[in-house]
Amino acid sequence: MLYTRDSALHDFAGDDAHRCYLIHRNQPPIVHHSGAMLWKRLRVLARHATRHIRGMLAALRVALVADKMRRAHRELSRVGFRDPGLKAPHAGHRRWS
Repeated sequence: MLYTRDSALHDFAGDDAHRCYLIHRNQPPIVHHSGAMLWKRLRVLARHATRHIRGMLAALRVALVADKMRRAHRELSRVGFRDPGLKAPHAGHRRWS
């Protein structure tokens, strides 16, 4: 390490003491008591809950539509109406896995 005349005259012990004071002093905690911060947090929670509820309702809707289609298909096949687009797969029909 190279020492210059300026570094030789500089008081490093004073810097260390001041740095030690800055590190170990008791700083007040950062607390946000403002109403705006509370409303922001509540809006984020509401948006998160709304997103989950919408996803649940969309999945429920898909399940209900699929169930209605199965029931309608079963009822129509029981009466004797065969939809050519909804044929059962043949035994020789090759399925891709």
